[in-house]
Amino acid sequence: MTRLIAAVRASVQSGRYVTGWTLSASFLLSFTVMAPSAEGTLTQVLLAGAATWLCVAAALIALAVTERRLVARARAIVVTIGVILIAAARPVVADAWLRAAGATPPDAWQLPFRMLTNAVTWLVVFTAIAVIVDAVRSLRTVNALLRAAVGERARVDRRTAAFDTRARAAVRSAAEDVARALPTLAGHAAPTSPGAAAPTSPGAAAPTSPGAASAPSSPGDADDVRAFATGRVRAVSHALVDLASAPLDDDDALADEFSAQRSAARHAPARQAPPGQVAVLSVPPRWAVTVIYAVCLLPFAIRAVPLTELALGAAVAVAGGALVDTVSRGRRLRHRVRVFLAASLLCAVALSLVSVLCGAPALRAVVPGVVYALIAVGAAACAGTLRALRIEQRRLSGAVAAAQRSGRAGTAPAREALAEAAELLHRDVQGRCAVFVLAHPQPTSADRAELVDEVTQTLAQVGGVFARERRAVPVSLDGIVQTWGRVIALELTVSPAARTALDAGSQAARDAYDIVAEGVLNAVKHSAQRRADVALDVVATGAGDALRVRVRSYGPLPGTAGTEAQLRPASHVAALGAVLSAGTGGAVLEAAIPLPARVAAPAVASTEHPG
Repeated sequence: MTRLIAAVRASVQSGRYVTGWTLSASFLLSFTVMAPSAEGTLTQVLLAGAATWLCVAAALIALAVTERRLVARARAIVVTIGVILIAAARPVVADAWLRAAGATPPDAWQLPFRMLTNAVTWLVVFTAIAVIVDAVRSLRTVNALLRAAVGERARVDRRTAAFDTRARAAVRSAAEDVARALPTLAGHAAPTSPGAAAPTSPGAAAPTSPGAASAPSSPGDADDVRAFATGRVRAVSHALVDLASAPLDDDDALADEFSAQRSAARHAPARQAPPGQVAVLSVPPRWAVTVIYAVCLLPFAIRAVPLTELALGAAVAVAGGALVDTVSRGRRLRHRVRVFLAASLLCAVALSLVSVLCGAPALRAVVPGVVYALIAVGAAACAGTLRALRIEQRRLSGAVAAAQRSGRAGTAPAREALAEAAELLHRDVQGRCAVFVLAHPQPTSADRAELVDEVTQTLAQVGGVFARERRAVPVSLDGIVQTWGRVIALELTVSPAARTALDAGSQAARDAYDIVAEGVLNAVKHSAQRRADVALDVVATGAGDALRVRVRSYGPLPGTAGTEAQLRPASHVAALGAVLSAGTGGAVLEAAIPLPARVAAPAVASTEHPG
């Protein structure tokens, strides 16, 4: 029910509450459920009804134009008041047109009840349509973003290769830039050509110290060595560090495409979604159908239904609604929507049967059943559309997170090589120069030659950082167990396949380690019971095998303002795809982390997201 209320609020503030679908629904209602009961010929009633609908349609169009020009806060008030006023004025306008057509309108004492019935019914129907239209529009947006995210994943290899090329060029340029300044250390003049004084890669910075690009003041002075270290070496090492932490060249492309898709969907006209795009029906929240039915039909019933029939109908509606909500939520049911619709139809028939048994005319006896059935189908459509939207939003979040993980994992070797090259320049070259200055205030030519040889050897190591094989560091959870096992009852379960993934030392294993550490920390800080269960296993998904991590804490986690505790959107584990949800007697922090091909088994088909 909370999600439905939030969806209603969003649709009222969306700026597209009144659409072509709203006008279509008002046309159908005007000649069916809300048709006036007047004395006159069929032609007179139809002409008056058509004229009334044209007036209502004109007012709705004016309301639509107005709401699109207002800010979000004012829209809700204007739209709600506007629909109520238009609906309440409809019986007055209808009576005027009936008199003009020569027919006799209903008695004057019925007018207040008719106005109330119109206001409630039209507001409920228009809101339900607005919720569905807004959810379908959002669903189209999410699907477009999902396609963009999938396309982004398809571009990971190209982006990774481009970053690797850029990183290799930066390392090569940094080594060459430092090598060109080696004559300075040997006591000779440094090359003065423009190409030798500036780095050849965007990743390497220009020297920041004049001493780094000029000849030493004298063969026995160590100032040139200090300037070399603090200027040239420091600049290029910092440039490599910056490149190692820099985003990919087109990291902003996905965000730009998302913004463009959102803007296009926001200004696109409301239209029916393509077949198969929306999960049409779903079981609505408990008591939703019963409450809406009572609100819509009560003004009509007070005016037109005897007290005995009204009481029996209310009892059947409450009892039938409770029965429908109960039987359609059975744990072992495979087709809950079908059961819900069938049970709702039986309840609708029972409501009409009560009217028949109480002696109501045939036309009036049909009204309760038709209204209840339509409300049930409308509520199921709203719930189904919102459910489809939530599913696609989760898929979008997963796709974006997967694209980010793929990009991070694909560029990890190049970033590690950049960091190693920067560390060699900073620690070995710059550090060796600092020691040299302290040890040799007045260095000789032999001292300088020895320093040049050492720097040359280090530069050879810098140039070979991409050629060296880096062994993955296995990830062990023993440290977490030893640390927290002293203060809480911690149970760790790791399947053989998950153990293999952890021992491989992949990025997925390191992400799993971070999630376990965060989950156990939350259990220690917030859980009412000093107990936590950690389980790791490997599950098959449509994208290949994934390392599933579950950290279960016992006792409710604290929430704020009556809401359950949740992860901060900017938290590290949330970026890794972890989700915090309520579990049996506590909370569960869970994530499914994709495994690389060398760790995971071949991909299998997933039943969760077919196609």
